[in-house]
Amino acid sequence: MSFELLDTKETTTEEGRSCLILCNFNGKEAKTVSNLAGMLGIRDKVLINYKNGNTLVKDVINNNLLTDAEDGVKNKAIIFNNIPGNKIGLFIENLKKFRLNNVLKATVTETSREWTVDVLLKNLVAEKVAMQTGKDFDHEEQ
Repeated sequence: MSFELLDTKETTTEEGRSCLILCNFNGKEAKTVSNLAGMLGIRDKVLINYKNGNTLVKDVINNNLLTDAEDGVKNKAIIFNNIPGNKIGLFIENLKKFRLNNVLKATVTETSREWTVDVLLKNLVAEKVAMQTGKDFDHEEQ
């Protein structure tokens, strides 16, 4: 398992779509997250659910969603794509104030772009368990 410190002073983004991918939120929760994101200037959001689990992350970013996953992962997650570290830090800090708990969080990486949403969510769940139990964790690839 490896973690990188978020550079909360970093304000630049790379080329490409800057968006949030919101996984498995109900309407009220999605609106709350959208409002919080909007306050931080993050307007672009992609809403997906467990039925989109077979979609590659890079395809979610490009709005090419598959809806054929019957037993997709149902955990709530927020996936940040091309969002500056300072905004991610503020977002996560303020998320707690909105009482949205048990939400997995990730940023899209060169590796995770090639994973399906289900693989990414399964890795996030496994990371969370590893952190809570103090055990080592190796990412499961597709």
